[in-house]
Amino acid sequence: MSNIKRASIYIIMFISLLVSVYYGFQKQGFHEDEYYTYYSSNRSLGLYEPDRQWQDRQTILDEFVVKEGEGFNYGLVKLVQSWDVHPPVYYMIFHTLCSFVPGTFTKWTGIIANLIAFVISFLTLTALMNRLGIPYYVKVMTLIFWGINPATISCNMLIRMYAWLTAAVFLCAYTHVRVMQEYDRYKNRVKNFIIKLMLPVMAVSYVGFLIQYFYIFFFVSIGFSLAVWMFFYKKDVYNTLIYVASCAVSLGLAVLTYPASVHHMFGGYRGSDAAGSLFDIKNSLLRLSFFIGLINDYVFAGGLIIAVLLLVMAIMALMIKNKKHKKIKQEAVLLTIGSLGYFVLTAKSALLVGSASNRYEMPIYGLIILLLFWDIYYVFDAADNKTYLYAFTAAMAAFLLKGLIYDGNVLFLYKEDVAKIQYAQDNKDFVAVVMYNPATPYNVWRLTDELLEYDKVFYMNEENLEPLTDTGVTDAKKIILYVADEDCQEKAIRNLLDSCLSIGTKTYISGEDMWTTYELN
Repeated sequence: MSNIKRASIYIIMFISLLVSVYYGFQKQGFHEDEYYTYYSSNRSLGLYEPDRQWQDRQTILDEFVVKEGEGFNYGLVKLVQSWDVHPPVYYMIFHTLCSFVPGTFTKWTGIIANLIAFVISFLTLTALMNRLGIPYYVKVMTLIFWGINPATISCNMLIRMYAWLTAAVFLCAYTHVRVMQEYDRYKNRVKNFIIKLMLPVMAVSYVGFLIQYFYIFFFVSIGFSLAVWMFFYKKDVYNTLIYVASCAVSLGLAVLTYPASVHHMFGGYRGSDAAGSLFDIKNSLLRLSFFIGLINDYVFAGGLIIAVLLLVMAIMALMIKNKKHKKIKQEAVLLTIGSLGYFVLTAKSALLVGSASNRYEMPIYGLIILLLFWDIYYVFDAADNKTYLYAFTAAMAAFLLKGLIYDGNVLFLYKEDVAKIQYAQDNKDFVAVVMYNPATPYNVWRLTDELLEYDKVFYMNEENLEPLTDTGVTDAKKIILYVADEDCQEKAIRNLLDSCLSIGTKTYISGEDMWTTYELN
């Protein structure tokens, strides 16, 4: 690759980063799981919701930030994750960044962590395409369409592990393609075969497993494809066994490093739910159509059918001209099986939570874009008709802009939270009361941005209907009430009103998932 072409790749990466930073400034709120990222990476004493007690702002804040002198505590991060259902590496990365800014609760620690992963993914995807010998035109199309795609930006905005899972998946793809391409060079030298080819696969898979368990879906799919190629096409039983054993050792070492993973996958609530859904044949069509719909809407802005139609037209042109598609590369088959396997297995086991479910498939969106663009290019090239290629490029550019500008498909910005946070800020000098559902007290996390605007907050269990005695509440002239959805919600509000002699009216302010805000005066 010439210096000019190499420079253009870095310019695309730089522009992509700027676009993500631009949307980073627009991010105003957090998904509940993002709050969990902060809490489980940085917790101090442990977040709790007392009944009929005050909790000051610092007590709440301490559970979402690294306190002075408590940074780089990776043992605690690992322990906290073992109590839940996730592996620890992403949280350690996030905790590291938070440790550099102790006492600070900011979206930028999460976004910067994601952008580091994005750079790794971008460079890996570029290296993968270089290794595959993909034409420069396809490289540029792929990197632009993926780098500033609403789905990729959304991945960078979501303060969870999926940007890092993307990097692990891309690295897994790269190391497996490398094994296939350099197989003949090392097949008869066992030591070099293991050191040069197997160790990179093992290292990536060890880390990938400890970033997110969904990594296994891609690893197993592409690994199965490679093993079949080695065993049947190369007729090499010995090296196939070495490969399979190396994969098993890498995952075994990951489990030994993090024994809680066994319970997470086979005994935890998410592992049990995922397994049940994975083996339920009846839900297959519904789930696959749901996730294909997400790709169409959020990756291609409704234009996936256009790409497919253009591909069909080009293939028909080949048939009319009696020309053949160029021979499909074995590496393309390897990547297709790995991507398809991940997509199907993830679609079968992931949570169905509307547009937010994109996060589960985001790690292979880049590979899907690459494979689609790569195949379309070669079909058009064989058809000797540049019109199709230019039409396809223009169509994809139009749909990319449509998704970004017209559809507003960048997720996890939560711009609607601005008004709620501003309301809390405007009323921070009044009494704030949180009535929580004792069955789901952790849902108070959803209010974190708003509650941090107050110096202190009074907590109440909604099912406790005893009259209030705390004069800080009963003597209040105005109360900002955050009340959780629960059967006895109205009784709890009536009990509060009856206990406050200076308050008699209730005014609805706003509603969000599981919570309603009222102004009492």
